[in-house]
Amino acid sequence: MTLESFVTLGKKRIEESGIECADPMLHMKQILGVSIGLDSLNFYSRWSEPLTDAEIELANQFLERRLRGEPFQYLVGYEWFWHSRFNVGPGVLIPRKETEHLVEELLKLRGSESLKIGELGAGSGNIGISVLLERPQWEWHAFEINPESMPYLGRNLGELLPLDAKYFVHEGNFFELSKDFAPYDVIVSNPPYIAAPEMEKLSREVKSEPRLALVGGEEGTEILKHFIAASFQFLKPGGLFLTEIGSDQGPKIKEVLENSGFKSVEVLNDYSGLPRIAKGFK
Repeated sequence: MTLESFVTLGKKRIEESGIECADPMLHMKQILGVSIGLDSLNFYSRWSEPLTDAEIELANQFLERRLRGEPFQYLVGYEWFWHSRFNVGPGVLIPRKETEHLVEELLKLRGSESLKIGELGAGSGNIGISVLLERPQWEWHAFEINPESMPYLGRNLGELLPLDAKYFVHEGNFFELSKDFAPYDVIVSNPPYIAAPEMEKLSREVKSEPRLALVGGEEGTEILKHFIAASFQFLKPGGLFLTEIGSDQGPKIKEVLENSGFKSVEVLNDYSGLPRIAKGFK
């Protein structure tokens, strides 16, 4: 089978599959690039040439995974976040552009101080690692309950942070373990905040990611409410609470923060103009 024939058939299958894809032809090029190392130059120079049996088998394996709805980031094995490339794969939440707002807010804090930060749900480590690369004097305590995320977190720490970085991983429940390391100057998270019934309406790609990192209860705010209450207890006076929220949760979470005792509460918009970050001070 020639490259042209394989691409034509693959493009058609992508179009019929219903997976998230803006440009099926470009996506076929990406899949071939990942599976058999075919770059743009070779793509056109080999257009009329036959693929080897080994190339066809390997490319088909990757294409089938993608057609089943597996996120492309899992196929390629990484996603870019802030200024770094993070290892990802099945079992870990894929870093998203809107979460960079948490990094931006943290980096607004005075960099000369040695701050102690607690994080609910480290995932791939994208938030803490991105921050410590620019604030190496800060101390980061990451709590991760999902054992499937740990290998990716470990690899990213080893590849991106220096050995003397003050990044401490605590495997287990934030609500049970974080009190042992409190108080904190800052508590931050991209927590689960999707309502359970809404998960069925989301794409196959999102459903392939760990449910533990996505679903925040039947209404989507149950974990957030628990997180806010616990954080108030674990923060130093004047400490900052910072969390990502769902785009329809701004007013509710602002009220919960204020009722929990937080001051100067704000809800900040993301790059699309949607409410995405809630913050307050103890």
